[in-house]
Amino acid sequence: MGNKYGDIRWKWLAERGFNVLADKHQYAYAQSLFASPDVVTGVFCDAKAGTGKTTIATLVGAYEVERGNYDRIIYVRNAIPVRDIGFLPGGIGEKELPYMLPFIEALDHVQPGLFEKWSCQQEDGKNKDKETPKVQVTTSAYSRGITWNNAFIIIDEFQSFDLNEAQTVLTRPTDNCKVVVIGSTRQNDNPKNKINGMTPFEIYMRHFQGYPVAFHKLETNYRGWLSTRADEIYETIEKLKSEEIS
Repeated sequence: MGNKYGDIRWKWLAERGFNVLADKHQYAYAQSLFASPDVVTGVFCDAKAGTGKTTIATLVGAYEVERGNYDRIIYVRNAIPVRDIGFLPGGIGEKELPYMLPFIEALDHVQPGLFEKWSCQQEDGKNKDKETPKVQVTTSAYSRGITWNNAFIIIDEFQSFDLNEAQTVLTRPTDNCKVVVIGSTRQNDNPKNKINGMTPFEIYMRHFQGYPVAFHKLETNYRGWLSTRADEIYETIEKLKSEEIS
């Protein structure tokens, strides 16, 4: 662990509610996120709910974009939980917005309203000054054929991606991008995506072993005991199964 606030980055995170120096798992995760892409190109984080995996990645991405190390943050997730994105009203941006709220809320830790500012959106969704956006949000459905260059890319809820979606998204970045792949194998909303009992998330973590990619688990659920206990439901299910067998 580093000395308290010996690095301005840790102080910056602490001022926004995340004292990663007090949590060795968050600290190691943040170190990988801050590492340059030539040292750590990809970061995989399989962690339970409430551990800060998405918010810390977003904060680090915002810090790096503010300092010009990347041109923008790209936040990607799929619409697996409901599969009804085609029936939501509006254009692509409006259809995708409900799935992007975790990212938008995480940016509020940096500065309230930062998503609107960095996406260059007015209330009517238009870019008045034709500025280059510093954030982009999208679902896996609209990623094919795109190249992402010099971006801090956060791929969230990856445990619910099927193999085709996972491959599509992970083949978009160039090597000067930071690619952060986040998920929780405890909360798979797409049970049909398993191959030989493993999700594409788990398969890709094996696939990238031996490459400049870091793998992390975060342990502490900071939302509280109820959230922590709710995430442990499968322990009770296994006990019930054992009781039935006996």
